[in-house]
Amino acid sequence: MDAYAVARLIEDIGATSSRTEKERLTKTLAESDIGKFVLSYAYNPFITYGITPVISENAGKFRFEFKQSLVEPLLKKLANRQLTGMAAEREIGEVMGALNEDGQRLLFLILSKDLKCGIAENTINQAMPGLVPVFSVQRAHPYEAKRLKPGKVYKGEFKLDGQRNTFLCKDNNGGFFTRSGKRVPALDFLVPIVMQAAFYAVSAASPELKAFLRRDGEEVLNFMLDGEAMMGLFEDTGAFRRKEADAIGSELHLYDFLGYDDFDAVGSVGPILEVRRKALAEFVQHAKKALAGSANADAIQIVPQVFINNDAEAQAFFERARSMTLAKYLARGNAEREAELLKVTIDRATGEPKILEGAVIKDPEAKYDKKKSYAWMKMKAEETIDLRITGAYPGELHTELENTLGGIQVLHGEVPVNVGGGYKRTERDELWELWQEDLKNGTLEVTKVENNKKRFDYTPNPGYTPKLVGRILEVEFMEVTPDGSLRHNRAIRFRDDKDGEIESKEAA
Repeated sequence: MDAYAVARLIEDIGATSSRTEKERLTKTLAESDIGKFVLSYAYNPFITYGITPVISENAGKFRFEFKQSLVEPLLKKLANRQLTGMAAEREIGEVMGALNEDGQRLLFLILSKDLKCGIAENTINQAMPGLVPVFSVQRAHPYEAKRLKPGKVYKGEFKLDGQRNTFLCKDNNGGFFTRSGKRVPALDFLVPIVMQAAFYAVSAASPELKAFLRRDGEEVLNFMLDGEAMMGLFEDTGAFRRKEADAIGSELHLYDFLGYDDFDAVGSVGPILEVRRKALAEFVQHAKKALAGSANADAIQIVPQVFINNDAEAQAFFERARSMTLAKYLARGNAEREAELLKVTIDRATGEPKILEGAVIKDPEAKYDKKKSYAWMKMKAEETIDLRITGAYPGELHTELENTLGGIQVLHGEVPVNVGGGYKRTERDELWELWQEDLKNGTLEVTKVENNKKRFDYTPNPGYTPKLVGRILEVEFMEVTPDGSLRHNRAIRFRDDKDGEIESKEAA
């Protein structure tokens, strides 16, 4: 298969709306060397290029055919950040100029990290298992007291309300990823800080810590740090999603640690939590020494743990967390800093200082489960669930919302749930525009189900990526009703950072 055939096959994949046909065509693509190369460099989440691709104005000057030997050196230099900024743009332009039209398009798609044909990592791995690494982190189930074994000691950690970010270092190259494996460019400024700490740590580390940081017989670093990035003096952790702005002033609050090869494996991996935390504590101790006296002296922190012996202690720890302001937690005993933080860590919904989200109860004898696991149990004030959006509906007639968003429909299992509250007036108008755009570029089938409810089934036109449908909405609710709906529900926020984590139509 040559580049021309690859380009046509990608077009065919995009043109079909059949999932099985997409998988069949993707398998055909993956079975060729050049197709495998294109898929890997476009969808491997650990390969990123740090640029916004465009088709060069000089494209097509020499009309060379797209070949791995011509393109791969450029991709490797971009991925390793040997090429950045204007130098990257210049070399991309030179390679674009050498390629023919199909080659330009393929390079553009690879640099975009999306072949724009309606496939994702799961489709590719269905066609050729293991071709694209699947990013997966451990996640918590809601707390259940019955799962605490009598006589066993657990560990309690504060559940922060920051942005979960996993730091991955492979062959001395590091980066931050969301819980679903997407790069977080706004935290790139923290990468050299973490690497500075890691290089210092490995030079002074115990043999046990060195085993986490690098492989036997190798000098390069390969490891994973799991935690939450907190905005510190900034009001909104959501600002991390701004790619164009560095989240200066952030702190990384760590709670787990693995060697890279353990993290890259499948299932329950690595040493038990007690061993991981011991290594993490040593790492953070070295990090503080490495960064002492610099502007980033407080950039790396460890989430504290307490002993939990039973449900009563778990509940007491939860109440302690829910009575602690975020400012108090971040100040770490510094009264002056706490007073300063209280002014800027305000909950926009209540106008009061933000408090910690809750607690996580962990089994210290458990390995790292790369899925939702009862080895971690979260305690939160209200039940929340993350559900995929299936559509939207207008407000009631003769009300101020009749020509805008009345609510969003999500699917809880197989039960359609209408979520009508929790949106600002301006958000309703913006979301309604997105829904109208989806309707123009797809078809909507409405069917009546149990209790006279309407269920939305939306199918986008080939090549169109929906603006609203398919996104993940965090929904707060009091309880699940007998028919599977959610009583007293309201929208909390979009969780695009969790995209790819919905398993068997249940919340991630």
